[in-house]
Amino acid sequence: MPQGLSLSDFKAVFFDVDGTLVDTLPALIKGLGDSYEHFNGVRPSDEEIVATIGTPLRVQMRMFTTQIISDEQLEERMNYTVHRYEAHKDLESEFTPAVDALKLVLQCGFKTALITSKNALEVSLVRQRFGWFENVDTIVCSSDVTHPKPDPESAYLACQRLQIQPQEAVFIGDSVYDLRCAQAAGMPSVGVSYGSGTRDALLKENPAHLFDTPEQLLGWARETIDRIPCLERS
Repeated sequence: MPQGLSLSDFKAVFFDVDGTLVDTLPALIKGLGDSYEHFNGVRPSDEEIVATIGTPLRVQMRMFTTQIISDEQLEERMNYTVHRYEAHKDLESEFTPAVDALKLVLQCGFKTALITSKNALEVSLVRQRFGWFENVDTIVCSSDVTHPKPDPESAYLACQRLQIQPQEAVFIGDSVYDLRCAQAAGMPSVGVSYGSGTRDALLKENPAHLFDTPEQLLGWARETIDRIPCLERS
């Protein structure tokens, strides 16, 4: 287990959702593919779609087309895509050890935030399927900010809501957008390569740690949380 960054040095832990806590990639690929095919008449390859993961839906909807899309058309495309996500929701599954890491920091009294590129509608639907959404202190989605990840605005907003400084939190995510958001906000990051981001791409962002499996993430969380502070926090 790597040495260095310890969760016990922080007051808060921020988690990305897609690809970090939940394996939504199969559903996202199919849902986005359905939408692109419906509106653009062409279905991009899975690899092309994966490369868009981590950006907000309103950005994704302007990809793979030369059409000028009005605000009304954009709203229509977004709603259709979310509908297609729901059609494929049976493909979603938790990364159980990663969720266990979230539950561990919750039990130990850390402040917690979910920082996601999902919009408010997407969050309202997915939180119905995963009960732990209700236990975190705050959720920042793309609808809450003007500039979503990789801009630091989402991280700053989470800090403001939790009344902490950026350096008092650590951000765990699977995409370069998560790590860039953390870096721009002045907080350390932990990358996980079992989601949509490749190991090489994540390493280029210089995370404090990079874990290849949810089990490694959970092991690090267990090892680096000081049990006495846990009792004090609880």
